[in-house]
Amino acid sequence: MEKGKVLVKTAVRREGKILFIGDSPQLIVNLETQENYIKIQDRMLPYYREVAFSEDLLAGKRKNVFATALEYYYGQACRTAEGLLAAEAYRSKANVIVREYGEKSI
Repeated sequence: MEKGKVLVKTAVRREGKILFIGDSPQLIVNLETQENYIKIQDRMLPYYREVAFSEDLLAGKRKNVFATALEYYYGQACRTAEGLLAAEAYRSKANVIVREYGEKSI
C-alpha cells in the first residue's frame, strides 16, 4: 500500500446527522443525540456505547484516523451483535431441551 493511501473496508454513508456503518450488521449512529442502534436482520436494537467522530474526520481529513476509529467502533458493534445472536441461539436450544425433558418426566 502506498504511503498516505487508506483502505476503508467498511461501507459508510452519511445522511445529515445519521451515520450508517456496515451492511450486516449495520451500526446506525446519531451524531447529535448519540441514540445509536445496531440493525441485525430486520431488528433495530439500542446500542448504548458512545460513537464519536469529530467533524474534521467526517469531512475527510486524517483518513487513516477515521478508518481506524471506524473499524474500532464497527468491530465492537459486530462483536455485540454476534454475542446477542449466540445468546439467542443458546436460549432457543435450552428452551427446547427443557421442554423435551419436561415432557419425558410427566
